[in-house]
Amino acid sequence: MKELRISTNFNLHAKTTEDVSEYIRQGLQFSKDMGFSAVNFGLEDINLINLNADGWQQTIETATAAADEIGVRFELCHLPFTTEKPLRDPAFAEQFDKKMHTAIEAAHLLGSDFAVLHPSTSNYNLTAFNRRQQYDMVMKHLTPYVEHAARLGVTVVVENMRVSNGARLSHRYCQDPDELCDIADALGIGVCWDFGHANISGLRQSEALEYVGKRLKVLHVNDNSGIDDDHIAPFMGTIDWKDAMHGLALTGFDGLFNYEVAARKLPKVTRSAYAQYLMDAAHELLSYIE
Repeated sequence: MKELRISTNFNLHAKTTEDVSEYIRQGLQFSKDMGFSAVNFGLEDINLINLNADGWQQTIETATAAADEIGVRFELCHLPFTTEKPLRDPAFAEQFDKKMHTAIEAAHLLGSDFAVLHPSTSNYNLTAFNRRQQYDMVMKHLTPYVEHAARLGVTVVVENMRVSNGARLSHRYCQDPDELCDIADALGIGVCWDFGHANISGLRQSEALEYVGKRLKVLHVNDNSGIDDDHIAPFMGTIDWKDAMHGLALTGFDGLFNYEVAARKLPKVTRSAYAQYLMDAAHELLSYIE
């Protein structure tokens, strides 16, 4: 496997201004200074951009111009997400649908290479879980967004899911690689692999990634204790990273080595050191790939 470029989600730098455009510019510059090749824009993050408010197009256009100037593109973005159960409320479903279509338009304006979709599934007790019903629900829900993205030239991928914190006697559709790949293949799209989600789901990551294979297009690199979706840095949780990197090698993946880690509560004084740790950890992880 060739040397992979390293990217991160857009939350590593400290917020020092209420001006969203200036905050985005500062974040891009911070990412470049710390050595990241690209940035992941969270279109689900209302603190970064409110897609339901007027002026979101101008914010996106300003962000894209800043990215071009600084030389760190928003190569990845994450679309808004929800679970199945809130969608049973017609008013919520209508509002969410509008937000999703807007987010896909924003991904187009950003020029992102990939936009990540969640299958809007919920946890079910094992006795109540129905795989066929869940497949049909996900396909019905995601198909219009995949079609809208295709019309705009946006490449979407679907992400593996996890059960809620410690819910070991339940199942969430698309937590297993065969379910995830069934959806990806039926929609004609690729896969985003979240290592943290897979850890909570109790998967052997090398075997799961071997199953995903060439479908893999996007990574969400983070660690956890196997109970909660902590989004902590690698080597701070329970993931067997040598096994995980072996699985990554089996896919032949050559895209961005992309972090999805929590950093909102970090004091400003620690952020550069944390970003440097992420860079060092990435190089260590990539050294495991033969």
